[in-house]
Amino acid sequence: MRVSAIIMPFFTLLAGAAGFYLRQTELWNVFDRYTGLPQRWSGITLGLIALCAAFLLIALLFSIGVGMKYRSPAGFENAYGTDPLTYPFAFCVIGIVWLGATVKQFVDLNAIGSMPNSELYFSILSALAAISLAFFAVEMYQDPRRKIIFSLSVVPTLFMCFWLILVYKQNAANPVLLSYCYQCLAIIASTLGFYFTSGFVYNKPAPGKTVFFYFASIFFCFVTLADGHSLTTSLIFVALIAVNITYSSMLIRNLRLKKA
Repeated sequence: MRVSAIIMPFFTLLAGAAGFYLRQTELWNVFDRYTGLPQRWSGITLGLIALCAAFLLIALLFSIGVGMKYRSPAGFENAYGTDPLTYPFAFCVIGIVWLGATVKQFVDLNAIGSMPNSELYFSILSALAAISLAFFAVEMYQDPRRKIIFSLSVVPTLFMCFWLILVYKQNAANPVLLSYCYQCLAIIASTLGFYFTSGFVYNKPAPGKTVFFYFASIFFCFVTLADGHSLTTSLIFVALIAVNITYSSMLIRNLRLKKA
């Protein structure tokens, strides 16, 4: 699976870049600049939907093949092949970028007045998720049997669930589902990616489902980057792309044939 560990993430990046381009084109040409309403049956919109369906089908077929033919070694540190340099360094960098973006948003919102409770909770959980990613990587290399590992593995999942609720709350009165649906799909896929990653810590591995949601997260995070989010939100989506690219490559590379 070493070849697939390079080809599939690279293919996902290409598909995500195409999705980003189509989404950006859609926002520029399909949505009315005054009312915010999209044109009905736009070719660009249908093309983006077709690209999403085609990519998800390919990712699904690949993940089904992984689930049927391959298994992962027992334990997170074996399934992902953690090493003392690359793994902690990569996730420390990702965590620092994520944390820096969160701190910037917290400072900016406080500078313009009182911060809503929902944004305060978002900042706290986002900071905890960023810190947990870095500490999880370090602690996993030091001693994967420590109990703190189990707690750190679920923090990003909790944050993503809260973020999804917050996005829905902010768009509850928005009748244009097309304007925020890709952001929701990116958050949902990322949530499930973190959830199934935790399964390897709790000795409940599901490699097929895990790699599917890794690829779905990468793709939809790319697409929603075209939506013109704040710098903080965009940097978190970039961090999620980096997380899922790294995790997918690490996991696929270490899969073993069931027959073997």
